[in-house]
Amino acid sequence: MVPTRAAFGLTALFTVTVFLGAALLFVVQPLVAKLLLPAYGGSATVWSTSSLFFQTLLLVAYLYVHWSTSGLGPRRQPRVHLLVLVLPVLALPLALPTDAAPPADGSPALWLLRTLLLAVGLPFAVVATTGPLLQRWFSWTAHRRAADPYFLFAASNLGSFGGLLAYPFLIEPTMTLEAQRFWWSVGCGVFVLFAAGCGLVTARRAVPTTVPTAPTGGPTRAKVGRRRVLSWLALAFLPSSLMLGVTAHVSTDVAAIPLLWVVPLAIYLATFVAAFARRSRRAPRWAAWAAAVAAVVVGVLAAQPGTQSIEAAVAGNLVLLALVAYAAHGRLAADRPGTDQLTYFYVVVSIGGALGGLFNGLVAPAVFDRVLEYPLGLVAVPLLLLGLVSFGGLGRRLPGLGVLPPVGLAVLLAAVFVTNGSAATRDTVERARTFFGSYRVESRDGVHTLVHGTTIHGTQFTDQQRRDLPTTYYSRSGPLGEVFALDEGRFDRVGAVGLGTGTVAAYGRPGQTMTFFEIDPEMVRMARDTSLFTYLADSAAEIETVVGDGRLTVSAREPGSLDLLVLDAFSSDSIPIHLLTAEAMRMYASRLADDGVLAVHVSNRVFDLEPVVAAAADELRWRAAVGRGAGLDDGATGSVWVVLSRDDAVVQTLVDDSGWRQLDRDDPVRWTDDYSSLVAVLR
Repeated sequence: MVPTRAAFGLTALFTVTVFLGAALLFVVQPLVAKLLLPAYGGSATVWSTSSLFFQTLLLVAYLYVHWSTSGLGPRRQPRVHLLVLVLPVLALPLALPTDAAPPADGSPALWLLRTLLLAVGLPFAVVATTGPLLQRWFSWTAHRRAADPYFLFAASNLGSFGGLLAYPFLIEPTMTLEAQRFWWSVGCGVFVLFAAGCGLVTARRAVPTTVPTAPTGGPTRAKVGRRRVLSWLALAFLPSSLMLGVTAHVSTDVAAIPLLWVVPLAIYLATFVAAFARRSRRAPRWAAWAAAVAAVVVGVLAAQPGTQSIEAAVAGNLVLLALVAYAAHGRLAADRPGTDQLTYFYVVVSIGGALGGLFNGLVAPAVFDRVLEYPLGLVAVPLLLLGLVSFGGLGRRLPGLGVLPPVGLAVLLAAVFVTNGSAATRDTVERARTFFGSYRVESRDGVHTLVHGTTIHGTQFTDQQRRDLPTTYYSRSGPLGEVFALDEGRFDRVGAVGLGTGTVAAYGRPGQTMTFFEIDPEMVRMARDTSLFTYLADSAAEIETVVGDGRLTVSAREPGSLDLLVLDAFSSDSIPIHLLTAEAMRMYASRLADDGVLAVHVSNRVFDLEPVVAAAADELRWRAAVGRGAGLDDGATGSVWVVLSRDDAVVQTLVDDSGWRQLDRDDPVRWTDDYSSLVAVLR
């Protein structure tokens, strides 16, 4: 047994190392994502490919830990891993390769995987071994808690929690990408030293064992049964999937809330901390019952939109997620195996969590035409009660009786969602689901409306007299209409980043070319479907649609090839930052003619983007004006537009109109490819 003071030092060393490793993993993923934006754009394929890359590396790291600790033993494995710890140092400082951008004739997805592997593969894979490996090392020491080292898993998730919150609120607002890369590399170097210290201590103090010990101190089974493995998979899968489902549901169907993804993920990690910090071997039965009841309540209320406030809906979903995640993770913690199966346990849990992410991120968008993973997750919640419901003596005489409450509640929830789904499709004439979102077209009172959750992407009147009338943000008497009123033959070549229903095409005239740059091909299909919207088909201009990231596709045009460029991609809670950086704005300026005009749609409920555009205007030394208003046309809604041009006369003409004013440049917020922060522009 290790003396008390030495035991405290040993615990502190392992805890700090596990915490630091987990924090580094959660910081490097958004860091690398920002590094990739200028070269790869904001395509959903980029995010799904990157996510798969990190999940695959995590699984590879866990498999390495399982194989090496099982095959090499407590004396040799730490010494071998000391050599492995040298590998991240060879790849530092963190940086993308010089040829990070995909070649024109190559596969972007394969090139992205290559880029990620070269940039962060070695450091990520080695750091990812930390959680299960250090727990296994700890179990080989003579520490009094060596037989149950799972408290280190709580420290690992606490580190993930810290990294998650630190990046958007501390690191991103205060550091450039260059500084982030440098300090992450420094942190990785410090981690290597701490991990090496843990390895040396383990190699010197490893206690030879001939009989594997369980957390209770007795012998454990050498093999884990199939039913137990399936249980681990399911208990890891459900909270992972529901976390993503709640995030998507709240941000699209309840309210557009900036940085919302941080809160569900933080709750998910916090429940891991709470569950694995417990020493109890009993599942938290109360949490499973509370989660089942909460699922019924939240499910019934979600099936009746408008019956509760936004605050109540958001709070209800977050409480539900906390209960479900704690109930599931609590059952996992209660069923944790002996230390001889510790690494196998983490391999299975990581596979279950990854399957949850794959189901929501890749399978569901490809299989479902709407967001069904959220209701499916709620339906599965009562099943957490399986094996926990007891009816005393009656239950012993009728073993299947305990299955009835969980299954009954699941069936009830399924019936609620099926009934509500039938009613909700009454006015829906089209549905589509892609990696970019779930869309529906509603037909009501002679108007077709394209909707994504709570965000309207455009409307059109269906009657012959008004169907050529631009509506919503684009009305003729609104700010954008006043920009097009300046045309008089000067805007022969118009580009627009963001298509929506194609409303801008209503301004097209003979002899004019309009090019729409749209990242989602499904949006193009719906805008061209004349049974839904006819703006593109009816336009007098020649219409071209280009599918791809707006920044990358505009940059592919010839310099000076546009007279007017409309940027319309910033009305939701998810801002494509790379479209508004100084480098992006300089590129737009180079694609405009000498007297060209840049019109930026900055209407947003949660972000004030005027200071960002003001910084770009300062750098370009262009004059800029802001126009706001709803217009008087049928179907018009309020909007805010900023117009920039090197031609002072264009801007002055707008400023002379009462609805426009000079852009305020007193407090600009400069975004670059090296620095940006959403926190800085929150309203």
